[in-house]
Amino acid sequence: MEYTKETEIMSLLDQMEELLEEGKTSFITSKVSIDRDEFFEYIKDIRMKLPTELQQSVWIVEERNKILAEAQGEAKLIIQEAQETLQKMIEQHEITKYAEDRAQMILENARKDSREIRIGAIEYANETVKVVEQQLKLTLESIHKEAQNFENYITNELRILYDHRQELKEMIHPQPVMEERE
Repeated sequence: MEYTKETEIMSLLDQMEELLEEGKTSFITSKVSIDRDEFFEYIKDIRMKLPTELQQSVWIVEERNKILAEAQGEAKLIIQEAQETLQKMIEQHEITKYAEDRAQMILENARKDSREIRIGAIEYANETVKVVEQQLKLTLESIHKEAQNFENYITNELRILYDHRQELKEMIHPQPVMEERE
């Protein structure tokens, strides 16, 4: 089985559930006593697992911006080089025409490359954010499910306690048995 952030989070949720199940329940109320520090440690661990993907998305966007800046810098250098070459060849008409065509081609290629890099970076960032969003949705659904299971468990325990209390009341104050008359 592959060990992923999602499995780590699920494991932490299982441990939290065990902590609640092992907690001491009050006889009078439905409250459970658990180790507060241990419970907060689980929450802290879950939070530390989630931001990794989010930070990765931010890193991807920053990398994309760096790539775009580098591509633009390269494009400027290429344009500058083309302009310098063009200035040197301006007196020769055929060479001047060639240089203009070449400079235009280099400029178009630089723009095309810049566009492709930008689009690729955006698509990659979008896919990464989409994956993180899906993982967060799954985690949230899991937490909701576990909370519902916990609520059902507590409700069931309350019903049992109520039934036991009713039995105890009947033991203390039994209902008089009516004798039948002839």
